[in-house]
Amino acid sequence: MIYTPLIGFTLVVILFLAVTLALSYFWWADRYKTPEVIAAEVMQFTEQFTNVLSIFGVGLLAFTLVLFMINFSTR
Repeated sequence: MIYTPLIGFTLVVILFLAVTLALSYFWWADRYKTPEVIAAEVMQFTEQFTNVLSIFGVGLLAFTLVLFMINFSTR
């Protein structure tokens, strides 16, 4: 039971990649692109998405720490 969050996170990431690949293959991509090109585009999109997500995560952590320090210093 200790690995439940890790397994859940892994399943969510795999589901996200599968949906992105399916949308890219069936909807967004031009018909002349090969599956290798589409997979490379999905990988690039996923990398950009995780970069943005990590930037927001660090910003949220900094914001939380600032609020905590303000709350701590006013006591």
